Amino acid sequence: MKLGDVLKKEREKKGLSTDEVAEKLAISATEYAEIEAGETPAESWGPNLAQMAIELETPTSRLLAESGRFADTKHGQAGALIKGHRERREKSVGEMAEALKVSDDEYAEIEAGNSPVEKYGPLFLGFAEVIEQPVFNLFYPCGLPFQELDDYP
Repeated sequence: MKLGDVLKKEREKKGLSTDEVAEKLAISATEYAEIEAGETPAESWGPNLAQMAIELETPTSRLLAESGRFADTKHGQAGALIKGHRERREKSVGEMAEALKVSDDEYAEIEAGNSPVEKYGPLFLGFAEVIEQPVFNLFYPCGLPFQELDDYP
């Protein structure tokens, strides 16, 4: 199963059109459709965001905005928040890079605010608010990583 499949299923459960969701996320319907089709970096950045939340023992929403709300997200903010939570948990860049299976330099780009998490993280948070669920549930529906599921109720 792809992350886009999870988004589609949850959107349909709420009886929302792709246009309605795109409008709430302030993106084009075409861009939203690409995410739902599984044709964007969102497919890998969702699991990365979930893994960071697990490693940092922090709600996913708090890695994206101090308030944990979509309305309070700002470009470049996620990296600084992630760095702050990493430092508070006394984890090294190397430990986080290893958990994400990326190089130290690639992880440093996340904390510098130069990664796709700055774009897709807030969109996941906004989507989660639209469907009234915790953002982490998008990545772990039924308590399992979405990649391990063929379908779910």
